[in-house]
Amino acid sequence: MICRLLLALAALLLAPTVQAQDDLARDTARVEDLRSIREIKRLQAEWGYRAMAGDWKGMAELGTDYVEMVLPGGNATGRNAVEQWLRDRMGHGADGMPAGQLNLRVWISPVITLSAMGDRATGRWHQIALTGEAGKSAEWRGTTDVIEYHKTRDGWRVAFIRPYLNFSGPYETGWRHDANALERAPYHYTPDEAGVVLPDREAAQPRPGDELARESSLLLRHGTAQNLANAFGYYLDRGMYDDIVDLFAADGQIDVAGQGVYNGTAGVRKFLARFGEPGLDPGELNDRPLLMPLVNISDDGSTALVRVVELGMTGQHGGEGFWSAAIDTFLLRADERGHWKIAQLHIRPLMRANYKEGWAHPLPAALPIGESQWPDGPPQPVDLSYPDHAFAMQALPPGVIFPAREPGGQVAITANALEMAEAFDGAENVSNAYGYYIDQFAWRNTADLFARDGWKELSYIGTFIGKDHVLKSLIQRYGEGGPNDAFQAIHQKTQPFVSVYGDGGRAFIRTRLLQFNSSSTGPGSWIGGIYENQVIKEDGVWRIQGMDLDYVWLADYATGWTGIDPDASKRFAPTAEQLAAFGPDAPLRGETFAPYPRIAPMGFHFANPVSGREPVTRLTWSDGRRDGE
Repeated sequence: MICRLLLALAALLLAPTVQAQDDLARDTARVEDLRSIREIKRLQAEWGYRAMAGDWKGMAELGTDYVEMVLPGGNATGRNAVEQWLRDRMGHGADGMPAGQLNLRVWISPVITLSAMGDRATGRWHQIALTGEAGKSAEWRGTTDVIEYHKTRDGWRVAFIRPYLNFSGPYETGWRHDANALERAPYHYTPDEAGVVLPDREAAQPRPGDELARESSLLLRHGTAQNLANAFGYYLDRGMYDDIVDLFAADGQIDVAGQGVYNGTAGVRKFLARFGEPGLDPGELNDRPLLMPLVNISDDGSTALVRVVELGMTGQHGGEGFWSAAIDTFLLRADERGHWKIAQLHIRPLMRANYKEGWAHPLPAALPIGESQWPDGPPQPVDLSYPDHAFAMQALPPGVIFPAREPGGQVAITANALEMAEAFDGAENVSNAYGYYIDQFAWRNTADLFARDGWKELSYIGTFIGKDHVLKSLIQRYGEGGPNDAFQAIHQKTQPFVSVYGDGGRAFIRTRLLQFNSSSTGPGSWIGGIYENQVIKEDGVWRIQGMDLDYVWLADYATGWTGIDPDASKRFAPTAEQLAAFGPDAPLRGETFAPYPRIAPMGFHFANPVSGREPVTRLTWSDGRRDGE
């Protein structure tokens, strides 16, 4: 009897220790898995930047020994075969990207799901390619890529690539597709799987709690570093110069390759003057999406690097339109409050072209400047611009977290950092999954992404509240016959800015809509706009709680954005009878029709991430009928 009592007492005393070890094992797995998702996104961005530089060997080395790429003429298996195919197909048999050649490729809109053990992953991406040779050719190409990743001793690597062609074509006539050959990419996820970022597992070797708290805080700061760069892009779109200056440190610097260096607050304002006066003039378009982020953070949380591709779509309605591309690299440093600020912004102009001519007939890549915008100092001797220079890519530190230059610094620990960091990826996953589902008219899957009382704006119609109402509105409008292969609407969502609330169970996410429409019978069209989504974690699954969409412009390929008919989008206006038949629960919150060339107010769900400056139009959390908190 005494022996049994002693054993029972020992078990009782050991129970808290066992429970603590189990909790640490789960938390260790969650931290490692969230870091894996960030590493996978970084890996895919590195793949894209190496493609732009013609580093075929470097791309192949990002694959496993057994990497396989599905190709029309037979699969390429193994690193050597993949390297050779890339060299032949993208590099025309040569290594590197010589002067006069353009191979601008970006991978955007990721939906990443991890395996149950956290050692395998699958990602769905949109790839957009702008390729060509100066004086000879310019081409479009778009694919949906389903990519498998494996965790190896050397880190995450690409194991399998299956591209599905969406559209292609020469710049002169625009992109299109063959309806008879079109193959739409299958989904590797269900709505629930898209909403579960971290698998429920335990790590074989639990790590100390203080170590997990530190890494979780770094992953949270990794997300806010990407936020800051994306805020810069959104502010530049609208000519919000005061907000841009707020993002820079007092001694911040902008270095424009081939032109010069701009120093301090006065230098930043002088740089911005090249884009004109603050704000947007009537008919002015200054859209500059920031694509394919590659993000690193130092292990003390004091420094971050963010590299993006800036794709410019600019011009004046009724006048000229322009394409441009640049590689922007942000060096961020934490201030005394722990807020990120831009210490340096390196801009490497890559390409600029008149819309009518396209990049087969490029202009000088850097935007012309007047005497009043002359730089404060000479440029660094790094010019990558097409067509006069060979393109090369300066390497950033490997991995999501890199060693600080001066070891010994301590990252500030944030309570609930892991939950808050997870919200960044949960919000992006379900927001992008939505785009892929509506591409294929998968309305039931689309509705299943929403929370039980979630709401959605249906363009031109109104707001529908509750998952059942969302589904009913989609079927009522589009039917259940599936997509018509003669037409594709490809909803690409990118440039996420995520604000996390409370303990990490809900968030706002702003993304940019970059929609390519492809026809089998003629040139395509496109749409630019802004999504502001609310997301929540409902029963352990990330769901869309609210979806606000404001179109900004709708353009036909032939005329581009500067030739838009101001009344063109009103052709989608429903009649009073149709509106009554839909019976929306609430009206649309913002603009009903794409306003451009009129410059309409643009809502933001966030204040300036450095200064706290409020936007003119602030979007707050809504129940679908009205703004709330």
